[in-house]
Amino acid sequence: MKIAYVIGPTTPISGNSNGIKSQALTWKSMIVKSGYTVDLIECWGNYDWSSYDLVHIFGRGLWLIDFIPNLASKNPNIVISPIIDSIESVFLYKLTSFLGNEKLRMYSLTYGLRKIFPQISGVFVRSDYEARYIRNSLGLPSNKIYKVPLSLSKEINISHHEKENFCLHVSSIYHDRKNVIRLIQAAKKYKFKLVLAGSKGTSKQYAPIRDEIGNATNITVLGFVTDDELDTLYKKAKVFALPSISEGVGIVALDAAAYGCEIVITNIGGPKEYYTEMAEIVDPFSIDKIGNAISKLLNGKSHQPNLQKHINKFYQPNTIGEKLIQSYLEIINASKLL
Repeated sequence: MKIAYVIGPTTPISGNSNGIKSQALTWKSMIVKSGYTVDLIECWGNYDWSSYDLVHIFGRGLWLIDFIPNLASKNPNIVISPIIDSIESVFLYKLTSFLGNEKLRMYSLTYGLRKIFPQISGVFVRSDYEARYIRNSLGLPSNKIYKVPLSLSKEINISHHEKENFCLHVSSIYHDRKNVIRLIQAAKKYKFKLVLAGSKGTSKQYAPIRDEIGNATNITVLGFVTDDELDTLYKKAKVFALPSISEGVGIVALDAAAYGCEIVITNIGGPKEYYTEMAEIVDPFSIDKIGNAISKLLNGKSHQPNLQKHINKFYQPNTIGEKLIQSYLEIINASKLL
């Protein structure tokens, strides 16, 4: 099996912090480990598109409106991971998918997806939440939707770690959607120890976080940490909180759970599906809901070690890799019957 991976032209702007790029590279490593070939397509390259059993596109954008028909003329076996993290209603999302004028070449992103879907062999989603938007808003039949959850960032062996009584959060902390300001406000109000790790952005981007922390002594900002430092934080933290306003999956929370952390996760979108009620699901707009959930876990309420065992069983890279490969083979074999 020979696969081509294509990613959007804006990816280089955010570099290695791009979650879509991270998903594609993780999936590539899974497939290559099983003995198959994956080529990462570059704009400067020259490719024999007909040599690929399947072409997988990651992300979305108006560039696909022209790209897909041209690619289909060379290789019709195309699948896409559109990465839909919308917090709009399904109805509104569906409405925007009809906003387009081809004569004026004016399209919404959702219109672009609706337009290309008839030309592809399958859509890969990470959650039932994402599948609902694809099916109910964009009209794709269920037999073209393949649910392949994201995995842990690496193989993590279950072991016991002595926990310290603090809450950890890891992200690009300056991003509004990560909801760090409310998390800080919850830590100040409920007086728990909070450790923030990850990019602080520019001085201007970091300023609101710095100002919100003020002179609070129970909040520590580490900024960027190495992989080894992050592993140590996961091993020590009793609670990991990701109360995002918008989140696709949140691999950092999955990794934290695998290291034995208790999890507080947003009730918006697909992330909560990964925990099957073995995490505290919170309204990210409520400081009190966030603070109460973290405090309860720090003070004795626990979903571990059952959560750790659940994550290990369903979300290790080799498990997800097998599911991904089987989905690819199903699509490839079906195309041979046409």
